[in-house]
Amino acid sequence: MKMTPDQLRDSYIRFFEARGHRHVPSSPVIPEGDPTLLFTNAGMNQFKDVLLGRERRDYSRAVNAQKCIRAGGKHNDLDEVGRDGRHLTFFEMLGNWSFGDYYKHDAIRWAWDYVTTELGLDRSRLYVSVYKDDDESWDIWHRDVGVPADHIVRLGDVEQGDEENFWSMGPTGPCGPCTEIYYDHHPEHGAVPWEPGFDDERFLEIWNLVFMEFDRAEDGSLSPLPMKSVDTGMGLDRVAAVIEGVDNVFHTPIFAGILENIERLRTGEDVPAGHARQLISRDDFTTYCVIADHIRTLTFSICDGGTFSNEGRGYVLRRILRRAVRFGRNLGFNGPFLCRLVPAVVESFGHVYPELRLKQREAATILENEEARFFRTLDRGIALFEDVAAQAVATDARTIAGDVVFKLYDTFGFPIDLTEIMAEEKGLAVDRDGYERAMNEQRERSRSADDRYQDAGEWTTLIEGAADRFVGYDRHTAETRVLRFRQGPNSDVVEVCLQESPFYAESGGQVGDTGTLTFRDSGLVLAVHDTQRTTAGITLFCRVQDGVLGPDTTTGPVDATVDLERRRLISYNHTATHLLHAALHRFVSDKAFQAGSLVAPDRLRFDFSHDGPVRREQLDEIEAWVNARIQENTALSILTDVPLPEAEAMGAMMIFGEKYGERVRVVTIPGTSAELCGGIHAPDTASIGWFRIVSESGVAAGVRRIEAVTNQGAYQLAGEERAIVERLASRLRVPAHQLEERIQRMQEDRRDLERQIDALTRQQAGDLASRLVDSTEPVGPARLLAERVDVPDRDALLQLADSVRDRLADTVVGLLCAVIDDKPAVVVLVAEALTRSHGVKAGDLVNIAAAAVGGRGGGRPTLAQAGGSDVAGIPDAIARFRAAATERLGG
Repeated sequence: MKMTPDQLRDSYIRFFEARGHRHVPSSPVIPEGDPTLLFTNAGMNQFKDVLLGRERRDYSRAVNAQKCIRAGGKHNDLDEVGRDGRHLTFFEMLGNWSFGDYYKHDAIRWAWDYVTTELGLDRSRLYVSVYKDDDESWDIWHRDVGVPADHIVRLGDVEQGDEENFWSMGPTGPCGPCTEIYYDHHPEHGAVPWEPGFDDERFLEIWNLVFMEFDRAEDGSLSPLPMKSVDTGMGLDRVAAVIEGVDNVFHTPIFAGILENIERLRTGEDVPAGHARQLISRDDFTTYCVIADHIRTLTFSICDGGTFSNEGRGYVLRRILRRAVRFGRNLGFNGPFLCRLVPAVVESFGHVYPELRLKQREAATILENEEARFFRTLDRGIALFEDVAAQAVATDARTIAGDVVFKLYDTFGFPIDLTEIMAEEKGLAVDRDGYERAMNEQRERSRSADDRYQDAGEWTTLIEGAADRFVGYDRHTAETRVLRFRQGPNSDVVEVCLQESPFYAESGGQVGDTGTLTFRDSGLVLAVHDTQRTTAGITLFCRVQDGVLGPDTTTGPVDATVDLERRRLISYNHTATHLLHAALHRFVSDKAFQAGSLVAPDRLRFDFSHDGPVRREQLDEIEAWVNARIQENTALSILTDVPLPEAEAMGAMMIFGEKYGERVRVVTIPGTSAELCGGIHAPDTASIGWFRIVSESGVAAGVRRIEAVTNQGAYQLAGEERAIVERLASRLRVPAHQLEERIQRMQEDRRDLERQIDALTRQQAGDLASRLVDSTEPVGPARLLAERVDVPDRDALLQLADSVRDRLADTVVGLLCAVIDDKPAVVVLVAEALTRSHGVKAGDLVNIAAAAVGGRGGGRPTLAQAGGSDVAGIPDAIARFRAAATERLGG
């Protein structure tokens, strides 16, 4: 049955909704509340605690289409993209789940019904794998569903280290057998050779059904879980290829629009719809595939809050961009081009994932800045390659060292295959073993960012339900009850989830609320020191303030009270960030998009995309403009449950890193600002009181940061500044209004004194230089000098050396030793004529002398310096210098 990718996604969700599954929207590809993940790499990520039995929700069946990225940590397909037609760094995973509800029979039956009835796939081209001893699944497939025995294969053997068809969340924890559905792209090849498994060139895995029933201990032993669950995943891109009748995901309509836009950029000409099919036969089609895949990954990541950096997730994104740029150069792109493909991704997916539409301009700007920097870096990488290649040729090594190859890859984005091609053109080899060693070391360093789940203790469930009801917009207290709590074995931190919570969970840069939980029946009091949104829902991080924690003391009604004064200060700062954002667009650039923020009670921080520093006069304009808006005392308008298209039509801006559904909350400062925002805000601009910019700085390439204070923080800053002014006025004994004039006069006096001191120093240096010249002795064609001198610093020592050189011109060979900051300092000077005629070099002589004082130095042939650690060695240094210099001069 022919379906478009959109129809495929919709049909899958409808199919399982009709079978009692709750449709749960995709979580962001930048994980929420799970620091163990680089990226969301499977649909099950947002259900971890449910699958582990640590969390209960008000549904036991779920279905979704999940945005996934596999480009780092345990799951990394980055280097495979473009080599075959099935691997992607970004893809959509269709999945259905049972949390202690149905199990193998229903999961298998529904999977078969969907692929054969809904999708209409040819049953004779479908094959199935099961775990080696999973007889139950084998029987369901063969006896109940009717799959022929010669279309079922048993794979895997955990005892022998072969985990094929046995899925696990990590080295320990929930695990179980799985069964997979494969599609035969080439039935004309005849009988299937099962050993050692499926032929990847012929068969495409389209669906994996995981049956979690065991808990694996550290010794590898398996024990039954209290709840058996089902976790399935079907790649939308792969199934779309099957439906389309092609064996390459890049030949599907999913990529057609992006591929055609790449060609349009390359040629500068209009490309008609359907042109993607013409690209398939081109020799460089792989290049188009890599770029198309990578721009999807980059666009989705940035629109979900991803940023570029030199570590962790940001480093992986930087690698993806650099790989795309390197392939882009093969198509003739010599400047930023990925940023111009963002609209193509939005056109293909924006109707499904609205965050793409909302963040489109910001994503393009961030990509453009990063691309521009890398194109410059790439040119430097090519220059480095030319240097090391020339060195390899000059030394007859004929091999480029592995660490250099890795540096080209890691720093400049050169994959090893490109380096090998460039080396081969010059008749050079590449040390691949050394490269692999360096690569393995890098993998070990990043292994800590793998996606293994970290145990934080078992939940004690008092009431089943979802901890997702926030009631804090309108009130700061609530009478509620505890759903569940847990405390790690080695921690005093108690995590608590409530039926309804007045505590705001950290999001959009706004820090989480604090306060207290008071249990009426038991007298237990918990101090709430943070609130976060985790996989368990709105989670309060607490410490016991009074009473004893336990299941008995946490039942019954609890009074949840937010620290109201702290929240008010946070709300003032949050509203100020909206004003600041609008001011940046007005006075700096309409491309100054938010790239991160912090909204705390004592300060605010706003990161934004911009290439250079914001000028002082611009900062003054921003501060004045924001304070003018504060004085206007404009009441905020907060609209809830607004349809997303309506919010877009209002021109509402999206806050970096936030997640939005089809209905959103719009915070408007009439006539000034409109943003999609879930945060807590002041009732009006006048409540902010006062806005003061504290600093402006760069935090990353293309990202600037403004830090500011409002209300109490602004008044406190003003008080501190006033105190400083009063102390300075008192010390200088002038009225405060004359401070600037007095300081200016003091600076002029200081400059005069410095000029006088400099003149005296030069005079003294000249007098000392004259005495040193008089003390020199003739050695061959030279005048030899070797003395210890008393000078205040290294600059004075060098100035003295210059004075000696001026007086002895072409005959000097001299050593000056001094003690500066309790350590030896050595300077050697040699006339250029003597360097040419006798080969006397200052660098050689300075190291001979420096060895006596425990040091080493270097410099030019005519002037070299050294330091040391042993002052007592100075006489020996002078003696060694005299002997070496005399020998070289033939004296």
